[in-house]
Amino acid sequence: MRTKLDAVSVTAVLVAVVAISMTAPLTAYAAGPALALAFGRNALGLLTLGPGFLLIRRREVGKVMRGERFLVRGEQRRGVLFGVLAGTALAVHFVTFMSSTRMTSVAMATALVATQPVWQALIATVLNKRLPRATWAGLAVAVVGAAVASGADMRAGSGAMAGDALALAAAVAQAVYTALSEQARPDVSTPFYSVLCFSVCTVELLVACLVTGTPLGAFTGDTWLALLGLLIFPQLLGLFSLNFALGRVPATAVSVILLLEVPVAALIAWLWLGQLPVGTAWPGLLMIMLGVTVAMVADARRRDPAADGPGGRLASCTFPQPSLLALGSLPGEDAHAAVWRAARAGRSEEVEAMIRSLENQDIRAYGVKSSEATHWIEVRAVAAAIAGSHGLAARLWLTAARFHSSPPRGDLREARACLDRAVHELGEVEDDRVVEALAPVLRAMYEHVPDRHPDVRTSSADA
Repeated sequence: MRTKLDAVSVTAVLVAVVAISMTAPLTAYAAGPALALAFGRNALGLLTLGPGFLLIRRREVGKVMRGERFLVRGEQRRGVLFGVLAGTALAVHFVTFMSSTRMTSVAMATALVATQPVWQALIATVLNKRLPRATWAGLAVAVVGAAVASGADMRAGSGAMAGDALALAAAVAQAVYTALSEQARPDVSTPFYSVLCFSVCTVELLVACLVTGTPLGAFTGDTWLALLGLLIFPQLLGLFSLNFALGRVPATAVSVILLLEVPVAALIAWLWLGQLPVGTAWPGLLMIMLGVTVAMVADARRRDPAADGPGGRLASCTFPQPSLLALGSLPGEDAHAAVWRAARAGRSEEVEAMIRSLENQDIRAYGVKSSEATHWIEVRAVAAAIAGSHGLAARLWLTAARFHSSPPRGDLREARACLDRAVHELGEVEDDRVVEALAPVLRAMYEHVPDRHPDVRTSSADA
C-alpha cells in the first residue's frame, strides 16, 4: 500500500519517538524507590486522563455501573477479569522497567524492553498460533542480540546483569498485558477498558507500597520534576503524537520507526546523564533492533493489507486473507487503500460502489458464501465504523459471523472473531434501541459459536 509521508506526518512520528524516548532517561534521573515512582507515574496519568475518558463515556459508565450493559454477561465478566489481570501485568512492567534503569544503562534497558514483540510471538505459539518463518528468523536474531548485549554487561558486574534481567521481565510483562488485552471481550469501549486496567495497576502499586513500607511522598524536587516530565512527554505528548501519526501513517511503519527510541534514548542519556553502554554491547543492541524489525514486518505481511491501513481503528483489525485484487482505475495500488481513503474522506457512495464491484468479482469467482465474498462484508463493517455508524458496523459483523459459521465451511474461529468485533462496535452505540435490538441476536449467536482452539478446524459433522 502506498502512503504519502508529508511533513506533518513525519513531524508527528518524530515527536512521538523523542517524547517516548524520554521515559528511561527521566526514570534513571529520578531519585526515590522504583515502586513509589511507578505508583506516582500511574497515579498522575490516571488522574489526568481518566476523568476525561470517563466524562466522554459517562452514559456508558452509568449503564455499566447499574448493570444495564450486560449484553453478553459471560463475555463481560470475562473481559473484566482480563482487565484486572492485564492491570496486574502492567504494574509488574512498570516496577521492573523503572528498577532496571537504575541498574543498567538507559540504552540497554530500552533495547531489552523493546523485545516485547519477541515474547508476544512466543505467547502466540503457546496459544498454537502459527508464525511465518521470517518472524522466527527475526526473533532468533533479537534473542542472540540480547544475549550478546547482556554478555557485555557481565563484565560490568552483577548489578548490571540484574538490571538486564529486570528489563527483560518488563518486556515479558508488557507482552502479557498486550496478550490479555487482545483476549478481552468486554461489552465496554476501549477508553473504559483502558481506565479499568490503569486503575487496577495504580491500586495494586499503592497496596504494594503500603505493604512494603515504601514512602510515597518523600520525593526531592528533582524527582517531582521527573514525574512531571514522565506525565508530559511519554504519557501526554507521546500518546497524542502517536495517535495522530497512526491516523496518517501505516501502523507497521510507525512501529518500526518507534525502534529509534533505543538510539534516541541512548543519546539523551549521554548528553544529559553522561551515560553510555559499554562498547561491546552496541552490536547486540543493533541485532535486537534488526531482529524486532524483521519480526514485526513479517507479522504485518501475514495479515491483510487493510489491517495496516491509516488510522488506529484499522490498525487493530485483522481480516482473512482475500483474493488477489486490483482496481482498473487505480493501477498499482491496493484495493483496500482506495476504500479506506474514500471512507475517511466521507465518500460513502464511492466506498459502496468500490466494495460492490470487488465483491461481485469474488462472488462470480468463488461463490456467494465463500470466505472471499464474506471478506467484503467485513470491509463494509470497518468502513461503517470509520463513518461513526457503529450500529451498522455491528450488524455487518453479525452478518459476516453467520456466513462464516454456515455449512459447508463452518469456520468457527472466524465466526467468533466477527462476533467479538460486533461486541466492540455495540459497546460504542449510544442509542439504547439499537442495543436492545441487537443484544439478543448476539447472545444467541455466541451460544451457537462457542470458544474453540484457535487452530482447530471443526468439520461440519463435528459441529
